[in-house]
Amino acid sequence: AAEAAGAATVEEAVAAPGAGAPPIEEAPAAVAAPPPAPSPAELSKRLQEEVPDPWAALSDEDAYEKVSGEAWDSVIEGLCFDAAAGTGGAHVIAKGAELHDLSSASGAFPGLAVSLDVSENAFERVEALPALWLRDLSLASNPLSSLNGLSVLFPKLLAIDLSFVDIPSIDGGWAALADCPQLRSLVAESAGVSSFEDMPKLVSLQNLELLENEIEEVDEVERLAKCCPALKRLDLRENPLVTEPFYLKAVAKHLPQLAWHNNQSTKKYTAQDAAKGKVHVNFDAEVNAVDGLFKNEGCSCIEGNPCIDPVTCIDWEHREAVAAEARRKKGLRGPAGEFM
Repeated sequence: AAEAAGAATVEEAVAAPGAGAPPIEEAPAAVAAPPPAPSPAELSKRLQEEVPDPWAALSDEDAYEKVSGEAWDSVIEGLCFDAAAGTGGAHVIAKGAELHDLSSASGAFPGLAVSLDVSENAFERVEALPALWLRDLSLASNPLSSLNGLSVLFPKLLAIDLSFVDIPSIDGGWAALADCPQLRSLVAESAGVSSFEDMPKLVSLQNLELLENEIEEVDEVERLAKCCPALKRLDLRENPLVTEPFYLKAVAKHLPQLAWHNNQSTKKYTAQDAAKGKVHVNFDAEVNAVDGLFKNEGCSCIEGNPCIDPVTCIDWEHREAVAAEARRKKGLRGPAGEFM
């Protein structure tokens, strides 16, 4: 009987496999993959079809003049705002906020921003930004490894700041800048630039600021002139080549059209210019000299000698004209009797 009972038990176990064993857990349902992020071309298309350009009425030259003078219609700090936060073309500041992706930004932001400062963040790719009607963009001090999509996301871009971004290490970095046909200004302080050999033609570039880079050879000036035929302002201070003996001659030869060079006007004003009213000279302007080195100093322009430091100057931009007018008023003349 016992053997029969045992056999029955075995038969039951065979007939019902898994009896007495823990239940088998079902595999979790597969999670649907998120849809792919829209491409820069798709974002740009949406921008042009759905978002009015706040500076549509301005020409590129008028817009660049406003950018150069920081003449924004409004200034907005941070990205949490609505349409009531500003009017017209806004300068949006979102620096030092540990941002790394804004590609899905929406709301009033795309319809207001014409200038965006996202410096000192964590952006590695330009494609992590939304398409915007930007004329001015600061990506300074971001760990950028790609500028792909720059011209597509920002079809109206006129000025960009890439200071403290290693431009030569970015694959296709110079080419991405050259793809921006209206680009007027490039600021790239301490950006690892040592040569213009890889720079393509930037046909519209008027302002180039490359302070504290690594350019050594005077021959680079000729290369730069070929790459930037429209250049009007150049700042290469704190680069090794500026101390080379023939540097200034090379600039005068290859870039004769410069109006500003190394933060100084290249225009030579004369007393006759000032006398004819070509330059407004404000002799009553106040000088805010600092304590210490400049404590007892005043503006030497009013004595006939152009100032060498803007801190004590009443009109730094027109210091040559101020000094020329002062010499004329004092009656100072040269050997041939001309006003000095």
